[in-house]
Amino acid sequence: MVTNTIRSDVQAAEQSQTQAISGILMRSKQWFKRNAYNLHRWISIAALVPALMWSLSGTSHPFMAHWFKPAIAKEFLPPKPIDQSAVQMPLSEALRANGIAEIRQFHLIALNGKTYYQVQTSPTAENIYLDARTGTRMADGDREYAISLAKQYFGNSAANVTETRFMTQFTDEYRYVNRLLPVWKISFAEGGYDIYVETASGRMGTYNTPLRRAFAIVFLYCHNWGFLNAVEPLRLSVVALALGVIILMALSGIVLYAFLWNKRKQRTVTGLRKYHRSLGIAVSVSTLTFASSGMYHALHKERLRDEIGQPNVQAMFKAEELKFGVREAGFVAPPMYDVSAVRISGEAHYRFAHSVSVDAADECCAPMQNTQADKNGKKPQTIKAATYFNANTGKALPSGDSKYARAIAAELTGISTGIITQERLQTEFQGEYGFINKRLPVQRLDLATPDKRTLYVETATGTLAADVQSGDRLEGFTFAYIHKLEFLKPLGKDIRDGVTVGLGLVNSLMAVLGLVLFVRLPKKK
Repeated sequence: MVTNTIRSDVQAAEQSQTQAISGILMRSKQWFKRNAYNLHRWISIAALVPALMWSLSGTSHPFMAHWFKPAIAKEFLPPKPIDQSAVQMPLSEALRANGIAEIRQFHLIALNGKTYYQVQTSPTAENIYLDARTGTRMADGDREYAISLAKQYFGNSAANVTETRFMTQFTDEYRYVNRLLPVWKISFAEGGYDIYVETASGRMGTYNTPLRRAFAIVFLYCHNWGFLNAVEPLRLSVVALALGVIILMALSGIVLYAFLWNKRKQRTVTGLRKYHRSLGIAVSVSTLTFASSGMYHALHKERLRDEIGQPNVQAMFKAEELKFGVREAGFVAPPMYDVSAVRISGEAHYRFAHSVSVDAADECCAPMQNTQADKNGKKPQTIKAATYFNANTGKALPSGDSKYARAIAAELTGISTGIITQERLQTEFQGEYGFINKRLPVQRLDLATPDKRTLYVETATGTLAADVQSGDRLEGFTFAYIHKLEFLKPLGKDIRDGVTVGLGLVNSLMAVLGLVLFVRLPKKK
């Protein structure tokens, strides 16, 4: 009897609780019916300015990156052979003669008909240039070499230089997406061109013209909200909040459209309201996808790491370790394009970049380009290669590039080389390793980790070009295919960019129509 009484009380309590929940849901539904329209109006007003900023600035990107991209003579410079016979004074003697006891790196470069040791003493200081015959230091050498490179990219050896600036940090005009630092900014009077070059590798980071700079500033401040860059946590918080409001705006519009379906059957909607509803439901999916993928991209932690730059090894070499001279310059047969210092297992080595016939390549000459046949079935007769020699003994180091890539990965990430499951050379930008990473060729190292981590290492500069994990792949895919509409690229860049601009303009038009309706139409009671 007592048990039945208790059971009845419990059932009554449960029934009462169920009724209470049902009542809350019913009241909530009724409240939503009464206020859905006004909620959508006020959410849309809150989203208006951010939506216009993002949609209109998004349309500027195709103009900046594709349609109005200014011409330049060369975006890449083929490597030039070094005159190995010009290397007469050993590097160690040239360094001592100039009072340099320790360096971070050296290269051989050709400038004004002479061969120089290009010496780096600090990652944030200008390079020093020492004549490879006499050891004489060239005054203002790094600036002169930067101007020489910039003129080659520009395609005008007589161009008038209006400004030169050595840069060790990214700026609003030279942003982190360009990756390379330090660089020289070389400005020319002709066309107002600014060309950014990295003298250590001879590469161009990017180039700008007044029109391209204007597009870039619009994109930076209106799309990336660069006006808040000084306080990055605040910028990310504001961006996330604004994108969240835009997502709510699109969702509330969709719900409102579906919720009022029966009412639309009973009366015809005309005028601006009709166009706003039709246009809104038509583009709501694009609004949601752009906003959600943009939020994912903005808040992705690995993207924040990218803004710091690409890390590289910080090995230092005492002058007496580097006896590079006539003998060492002859370690490889011509043509030789470069030489640099590397440290492997604590010992100094020379890394030579040179060409070798495909048939002569062996484990000491690591290929630095694809040896497979091209699309026409033609195989290369000679390939670029990297060969390593011990700086003390002159003995070649077997599999030197592989060993150095692994050493770089271990030093910069702290991984154990024992978890590397696969290593292969990558000679083109594709898949998860895109053009934004700037560096080729690289060694790809796949790791046996739960997040399927992959490291991309440029041995020519000792740089970790990319560190990709499962989360990065997902974010990269959503940003490329949902935000940048890369799935349309097979149809051509013009079609992809045209669709991007069209969607941006239609979303802007929808926002403006919403504003007009907000002003003209009364608030629903």
